[in-house]
Amino acid sequence: MIVVTGGTGFVGREICRRLAAQGVPVRAVSRHAPPQPLPAGVSFFPADATRAISLREAMDGAKAVIHTVGIIREKGEATFDRVHRHATAETVAAAHRARVPRFIFISALGARPASASRYQQTKAAAEEIVRQSGLAFTIFRPSVVYGPGDQFTNFLARWMRPPLAWLTGGVLGIPGGASVNLCPASVGEVAEAVVRSLGMELATGQAFDLAGPAISIKDLALEIARAMGLRPTWIEQPPDVFVAMAPWLWLTASKPVLHPIPLPLCRMAAAVAERLLPNPPLTTDQVVMLEEGQFGDPRPAAEILGFRPGPLAAGLAAYLAPRAGGIADRRS
Repeated sequence: MIVVTGGTGFVGREICRRLAAQGVPVRAVSRHAPPQPLPAGVSFFPADATRAISLREAMDGAKAVIHTVGIIREKGEATFDRVHRHATAETVAAAHRARVPRFIFISALGARPASASRYQQTKAAAEEIVRQSGLAFTIFRPSVVYGPGDQFTNFLARWMRPPLAWLTGGVLGIPGGASVNLCPASVGEVAEAVVRSLGMELATGQAFDLAGPAISIKDLALEIARAMGLRPTWIEQPPDVFVAMAPWLWLTASKPVLHPIPLPLCRMAAAVAERLLPNPPLTTDQVVMLEEGQFGDPRPAAEILGFRPGPLAAGLAAYLAPRAGGIADRRS
């Protein structure tokens, strides 16, 4: 039996599905009940990864723990330190008590103590806890993970289609534009690499970058629009020039109209949004990560685990392509 903490989340759920498809009993651990039924063969166990005592029964009989718990923004008591560092320490402690022989940790590409991002700092601290645990461990560092239900590509897609596109006139700012690099991989590709590692001795004690081919956030946004059947227009102009052009673009340009927003301006806007909104669309910590960019070495994962991300366009189209005749299928 395999325990997946955060098993009802975006990545954890896909890992559970792939394990269950192989006939492996899976226990999905989470504080909250799943919003939709879990895949066949996956049982739900309510527990809090920040409290080792609540994980004791969850670990009973486990052959491995896959720890996927994480957040991309802080809210109330759910801080990066508590959810990343502290929860990892508690999960490691519970695994030790239950004598679980194998521990897999989902970190993040770019995790390092010297990062200016609190997200990356706490992921790096959690990695060190896993390394010092004495358990047979494997660490995975994915970049942007995309797929049905992800929080990144679907966020941009929502703002490119009605009704939100009606509110903006089909105009959408992209933080950093061509100056920001990401290394996206699909949730299926990430989950497959994790599942394969369970039966491989060569993967023990390793940290793998699950990095797809580097792409700018500009090109990623354009690919998202095209996957939706849209014909995007990219405008590379300073903010003041763009504002002056806006009426003409609204009347004549193919929608959506995408344009870069300088990262210093994004940082200021994020700081204001964090003070005024309960769920800001962009946080200052996320801007810091965009400023640092993402780079990784996918070769070890390719050589040992066969991790070779497929074409981004096809991966996006698999869940963003419009349904014939639906509102998202109306070209503009």
